[in-house]
Amino acid sequence: MCANIAIELDGLRLITWRGASRAEQGLPFAREAALAKRLGSDKGMQIGLDGVQLLGGHGYTKEHPVERWYRDLRAIGVAEGVVVI
Repeated sequence: MCANIAIELDGLRLITWRGASRAEQGLPFAREAALAKRLGSDKGMQIGLDGVQLLGGHGYTKEHPVERWYRDLRAIGVAEGVVVI
C-alpha cells in the first residue's frame, strides 16, 4: 500500500510538472491541466483513504493528522464540483 501511494504521488507530480513546463514555454497546457485536476481529485481521495486504512482505527481519530487530511480531501472533492472535462 505504501508503494502504491508513492507511485500515485509521483504520477500526479509528473503530470503537474509537465503542464507547468508547457505553460512556461507558451505551449497549450489545457490537456495537462484537466488531467491533473481529474487525477488529483481521484487519486488524492484514494491516497487519503489508504493512509487512514494503514493506521487502522487510529486513522479515524481526531488526534491523528491523517484523519484531517482525508476529511479535507473529501471537502475539496465536493467544493471543486465536476472534475470530468
